[in-house]
Amino acid sequence: MVNVNLVQLLSRSLTEKEGDSISFYGYSYAGKDVMRISLSVSSYLSESGVVPGDIVAVDMFNRPELLFIIFGSWIAGATVTPINVHLKTEEILYQLADSGAKILFSESSLSERVTGALKSQAGEVKDVTLDLEGNDRQGNVYKDVFDREMEYGKPFQNPDDLFIIYTSGTTGRPKGAVLTSNNVYREALQLQHVINIKKEDKMIIILPLFHVNNLMFSIATLMRGGSLIIMRKFDIKEFFQQVSRYRPTLFSAVPTIYKMLIDSWTEENGRALSSLETGICGAAPMPVKWFNDFERIYRIKIIEGYGLTEGTVASTINPRYAQRKVGSIGIPFPGQDVRIFSDNDEELPPGEIGEIVIRGPNVMKGYLNKDKETEVTLKNGWLHSGDIGYMDNDGYFYIVDRKKDMIIRGGENIFPKEVEDTLLKFPGISEAAVIGVPDELYGEEVMAFVVTQERGIREKDILEFCVKTMASYKCPKRIEFISEIPKNSIGKVQKTELRKLVSTRK
Repeated sequence: MVNVNLVQLLSRSLTEKEGDSISFYGYSYAGKDVMRISLSVSSYLSESGVVPGDIVAVDMFNRPELLFIIFGSWIAGATVTPINVHLKTEEILYQLADSGAKILFSESSLSERVTGALKSQAGEVKDVTLDLEGNDRQGNVYKDVFDREMEYGKPFQNPDDLFIIYTSGTTGRPKGAVLTSNNVYREALQLQHVINIKKEDKMIIILPLFHVNNLMFSIATLMRGGSLIIMRKFDIKEFFQQVSRYRPTLFSAVPTIYKMLIDSWTEENGRALSSLETGICGAAPMPVKWFNDFERIYRIKIIEGYGLTEGTVASTINPRYAQRKVGSIGIPFPGQDVRIFSDNDEELPPGEIGEIVIRGPNVMKGYLNKDKETEVTLKNGWLHSGDIGYMDNDGYFYIVDRKKDMIIRGGENIFPKEVEDTLLKFPGISEAAVIGVPDELYGEEVMAFVVTQERGIREKDILEFCVKTMASYKCPKRIEFISEIPKNSIGKVQKTELRKLVSTRK
């Protein structure tokens, strides 16, 4: 399959756009400005020795410059790997080494996590630290990257692989999902169709752009000729202010954010959000009560969807203008095939529970440098989600369970083994088992059970160790010391017994 020149299509949409394409706390960029700055980034990369096929890493909170770097990298023929801003030094170094990144762009507030460590542990990675606040945005480094004198006419390289987006794996080490130009283009078209994104629409970006969710919605909106209002990160007070100021029509969030908005309801806040027509919900199942409460008080329609990073964000959705079934993840996107398979990969009829599998142009190329994992996940051409669900007689899908043992905290995927491996590095801990426990705000929180070899180890010391070693959202919020972790006859940890133990204490 010949990949479409996505950069050329984006360029056409942006240069034909009337008015601002991107707004960010008083900064505004017309579409032509976006392309001019992206071309500047491309020139900087080429001058820095980046050639087609190289990997560019970007470590930033949400801001226009992150998108400029992505688009400029593509023009230069490079693939982009976004870095989760919550990762710690060791985790970042792993991603840089695994992806083979040649250059890292980071903002000054985040760069100290890797400064000094790059040269010794991650190989030859050029580190470009950018001061991006206030007057510093006109500093020499900033101007050299984003404000070069450029003319149109530079050829758009358009790499085959656009993104390497890392997602946690059950082995404890993250895996880089390789998303191609065709993946991104086809998914963007499908999002435009199912959400009915119009040229007049404005989408406010509140979820992290290092995640595939708002990253893909940004691309789909700009390709359609719409515009973006970017928030640096979600802050509920700022959200009301920015929506009132810029009057967006669309946003995408996770259930935790919808719950925060419900809890913040006032008539004044309701008026502040009156421009919003549709909210998209994904990343974790939305409780039906939250769904109904939000729509009732804010009068904003929610459409709930389902997907994976490996499927370029989304594969099913409750239709915006057709029948919705609250509690369902909806029907397949046009052009995608979603089914329920048995353990033997046989298709199951409506009502029977099995694994959700996906096939279509949105399915990733594979995991970077992980052929065995790719073969298992993409068995026989189907993306095996690991999620358990069923389809009703109308073709609507439902999730009844998630990937085994995976914890979803506020939309962030956490795999227990990664946390367990970290706990076992703490002196004196001999065994560790991690589960998710219910939490009203975040959906789930991380709880750890540990067996120690010596007395005197305190919960406080373990928690401090975790905070220094892992992203904060992965860290246990509760630790319980037990004498033995329950196992079955072959030595496999019985986490169902741990969950029962927690539930009996309520």
